[in-house]
Amino acid sequence: MRRVHESGEAGEASKGGDWRGVARRAIDKGSVFLFFGLVGFAALPMGANRDWAWAPLSILFGLMAVPVALGVGTRDGYRVPAAERGPLLLLVCCWFLFAGFSIWQTTTWTPLTADAWMFARAAEILGEAHVPIPAIAADAARNSLLKCLACALIFLTARSLCRDRKNARWSLVALVASGVLVVSYGIAMQVSTNSCYLGSYLRKQFEFNSGDRCLMGGTFVNSNSFACYMGMCAVAALALLFGGERKKHSLSYGYREEEEVRLIDWLTIPRVVLLSGSLLMLGGLLISASRAGAGASVAGMLIFGLLMARGRWRSPTRGRAVFVLGIAAVLVVGIIAGNALIAKFAAASDDTSRLRIWSAAFQAIGLSPWLGWGLGGFGDIFALLQPSDSLQPNDVAHSTPLETIVELGVIAAIPAFLVVLLPWVVCLRGALRRRTSRRYLPVAAFSAAAVSILHSLVDFSLQIPAIGFMTAALLGMGWVQSFGRRDGVEASVTPEGY
Repeated sequence: MRRVHESGEAGEASKGGDWRGVARRAIDKGSVFLFFGLVGFAALPMGANRDWAWAPLSILFGLMAVPVALGVGTRDGYRVPAAERGPLLLLVCCWFLFAGFSIWQTTTWTPLTADAWMFARAAEILGEAHVPIPAIAADAARNSLLKCLACALIFLTARSLCRDRKNARWSLVALVASGVLVVSYGIAMQVSTNSCYLGSYLRKQFEFNSGDRCLMGGTFVNSNSFACYMGMCAVAALALLFGGERKKHSLSYGYREEEEVRLIDWLTIPRVVLLSGSLLMLGGLLISASRAGAGASVAGMLIFGLLMARGRWRSPTRGRAVFVLGIAAVLVVGIIAGNALIAKFAAASDDTSRLRIWSAAFQAIGLSPWLGWGLGGFGDIFALLQPSDSLQPNDVAHSTPLETIVELGVIAAIPAFLVVLLPWVVCLRGALRRRTSRRYLPVAAFSAAAVSILHSLVDFSLQIPAIGFMTAALLGMGWVQSFGRRDGVEASVTPEGY
């Protein structure tokens, strides 16, 4: 009787343990879906480019970072394996140098800079003025720094959750799903208002007439940011199409070789859906007529193809699939939307406004090269240095690196650049060093981030919160997937199975 009683207690304990395990897994998966859902959702409310959109999202990301640190979604929290300690310590130091300098610019502990005369002039007109500081817009510096803090939290959270390769794959799924929603809304607005409206927001100047046509922008305020986001989504779709494990079979003498399958067998229903979504997003990209967006997207897709093809050049099936699908994509998308892009390229010689902005930016750097003008203060300094033949106000430099140097100065801009470039390089390291069947995740992270990083050289895509948030999540995913078990990531990583 005693043995039967003990056996019953053990069974009850086992059932209780199973229940707790199921609940834990459900909470973990729910937290992963919620996190990547929020990152993908950021693109819907005007690219999170308004305070009412990015501020609540930043609070939610901060709240989510706390349970992840306690082990929700991943049993390891923010644990740092030995191989990551050096690069991660350098990254953290760069971020704190950048953030510390940005805060220091808003204090009176700094020496006088080129904007001191403005404070003196304000004192003459108003009778009193703030003590001169380098940041001519301290409130803008605060807002910009909060967005950067949100990106840092997203990077750290994605780095923790994406130790599991299945979770890392979900980050790509979230990006593709977000892209489909964004471009679907763009098509709906193209049909109803010729893309001139985003909700109740009018994208064009003056009133809207029934015959007016605007460039497609989806849920983003401008078409260039929309095109950049579509390029990132297209790269993610390619990663889901061609990534993952391929079946292998044993040959004589103990060798193993990748199994060759016919193209018709490779085109499963999920892949057909992904291919359709890719064509949809590429079509939206070209309808947006963004030259830099198209160029950065093509570069990202080429980088993805070259990195994935490394070591697989002898696979005829893979080569045929890429060639056939590539030709089909070019033909279909070119027929749909090629005219708008060609027309904008033809008018490129008449577009000199960006050159005027860059000229004013270099002038601002020359006036205050070491202490800058304060984070987020480009709009104010441009209003002072704006050329006489340029009447339109502008608050961005249309080049994130150039604007960073204007606002932070030459020296402090270096750690700010490293905050983005160091994770990007780590992703490339993982893309080159990981095994052929496991490297598609760091390859996808590096290639998709390449679209926004390259586009930001001639525009402000990384300064759009939705794009910055997604880039941070991708870099966090690629970072942790670049370190394998041999590099110190223990058995918390689940087996490969897709």
